Amino acid sequence: MMLYTYSVILLIGMASIVSGLCFNVAREIFFGLSAPVMVGFLTIFFMSKYADSGATTMNKLLMRGFAMKFIFYGTYILTIFTVYSFQPIPFICSFTVSFIVLHLVETVVLKKLQEK
Repeated sequence: MMLYTYSVILLIGMASIVSGLCFNVAREIFFGLSAPVMVGFLTIFFMSKYADSGATTMNKLLMRGFAMKFIFYGTYILTIFTVYSFQPIPFICSFTVSFIVLHLVETVVLKKLQEK
């Protein structure tokens, strides 16, 4: 959990630096960062909660989580693009970077949980 928290702090720091340089895209950057951070914290929480329950239970949890993430991310992006008028490129860049980095950290945390 600490590795994930440090990764989130790093991403927020990088987003703050970029937002400080470009004031007009600060909201887009933080909207792009917020969804992967929230979903990632929930994923890490449930993975650590059910880490000792066995491989079958963990696999079911990961599959359900994948389906829920798929629906949530699609709904989130669709809602952001239809409801909120903004510049899409900073949103897409921050969403993509945070999505990839945080999912890589989730795999490292999952590997550490499986080694226990």
